[in-house]
Amino acid sequence: MKKLLIVEDHEIVRHGLIRTLQELLEPLITFDEAADGQQAIRMVNDHVYDLVLLDISLPDQSGMNVLRLLHKQKPEMPIIILSSHPEEQYAVRTIKAGASGYVNKGSAASVLVEAIEKVLTGRRYISPTQAELLADMVYDNQEDRLLHESLSDREYELACMMATGNTLTEIAKKLSLNIKTVSTYRTRVLEKLQLRTTADIISYCLQHNLTL
Repeated sequence: MKKLLIVEDHEIVRHGLIRTLQELLEPLITFDEAADGQQAIRMVNDHVYDLVLLDISLPDQSGMNVLRLLHKQKPEMPIIILSSHPEEQYAVRTIKAGASGYVNKGSAASVLVEAIEKVLTGRRYISPTQAELLADMVYDNQEDRLLHESLSDREYELACMMATGNTLTEIAKKLSLNIKTVSTYRTRVLEKLQLRTTADIISYCLQHNLTL
């Protein structure tokens, strides 16, 4: 018997996902549910899961932050990221942070099933697009990189969260950081993006479709 945890804040989406997977996966798989990051962390601490499907956009904190915490808590437990964001935006970063796969929510159900079945056998799910992104990273030409590609994961998260209207105080809470640390990240983002103000960061992120 395999046991999966679905971490998704929208109840209708969560239940629809479970119904779809119940139809397409083998019957000896059961599902638990979590509506936010804190609930997911508690449930992983209290139960044993063969796989976690984790939405990267959660109401209480960053999905990237939850990924790091879950991976640190149980590094042997595989995690597949579910996201409405394109692979180019988060796939490589989440895989580097410990995810076993990254699936866009707009993908066909068969893609998610393929990812789950592959990960449950102890392998990683890497789509052709993700393989190309990883190859590009290996053979990276520094002169051709966009400025935001030089941001660390924390800096990238902060910039994306600012673009969706979060204040520094709200970001500090969602990333489990103090406000001074978040302010330091903001300063680094300004320097790396060669910008001057918070409004400039928001404008840059919207221009490059960077949100969280």
